[in-house]
Amino acid sequence: MKATVDSVKFLMMQAYHDPSSKLSEKQAKLANRIALKFRMNQPYELKLLFCKRCKEYSPPVYFKTIRVRKGKLIFTCKKCGSVYRIPFK
Repeated sequence: MKATVDSVKFLMMQAYHDPSSKLSEKQAKLANRIALKFRMNQPYELKLLFCKRCKEYSPPVYFKTIRVRKGKLIFTCKKCGSVYRIPFK
């Protein structure tokens, strides 16, 4: 199990070096697939990289807008237009 956690973290670090490339998209999707297959708790950083509606890889700087309103982070996906909120303290 430790090997899967390490491989997911390694793939996410590699994917985040150049978030706009196709290779990073493949690495992030592979990390997500590994985490889902082994039913491991996904790190918070990994959850933020995928849209909850279209399930596409969308790093916050390139394919999402982030706003802070009334104690919540509001994410808007630029690919599908979905909006979702996360409580922020």
